[in-house]
Amino acid sequence: MLGLMPPVTEEDVKQAYFVKAKAMHPDRGGDPEQFILLQRAFEEANEYVRFKAGKLEWLASKIEAYAQQQEVVSETIERGGEVEMEEADWLRKSFGEDFGHVADRLVALRLRGPAADDVFAILLGFRAESLKDLARLDLSGGAITDEGLLQLKPLKNLRSLDLRGTAVGKLAAEAIQWFEHLEFLGLPAGSVGLFARMTMPRRVRLVLGDRADDAG
Repeated sequence: MLGLMPPVTEEDVKQAYFVKAKAMHPDRGGDPEQFILLQRAFEEANEYVRFKAGKLEWLASKIEAYAQQQEVVSETIERGGEVEMEEADWLRKSFGEDFGHVADRLVALRLRGPAADDVFAILLGFRAESLKDLARLDLSGGAITDEGLLQLKPLKNLRSLDLRGTAVGKLAAEAIQWFEHLEFLGLPAGSVGLFARMTMPRRVRLVLGDRADDAG
């Protein structure tokens, strides 16, 4: 997708990405989905370069984040929730199963009701880097407040965030601006005023309610 063939350097990857991004950025009329794929290709190409430069160093840099992801996964499933992992197929094909697992990404987490609060507490204990690929987060029905919502701000890649039925309030209107890729936002009824709804980016589908369903 970047138009590169190995061997390549990180600088090669960066320059190729800049050229493609100028033409494919949504602000220039590009397709948002294709731009996301381009960003993913950029990340994977960088991982490839770093892996080839030094396997042990690359592996060490991934272990901690992977362990943290797995703790979130285990705690979520134990409480009856669901997760979705995106496997690094490109890495498995090139270097085998042992290396591939540590590059898997946690991309979706869904745990509703009071049990969501336990997992939320775990999320807050981790650096944003270990959860940077999280795209869909559903913690509806928990007791999350504005203070808790603020802690989610580093999750820049969120595309769907469902906090319906929580205690989130005044800060909800600001949250829309934190996540540039956000497409769905579920919030408690009454948490966002009429003006905020009218000025919301068109890319965001807002659903207000005290109880989450499967619509999000």
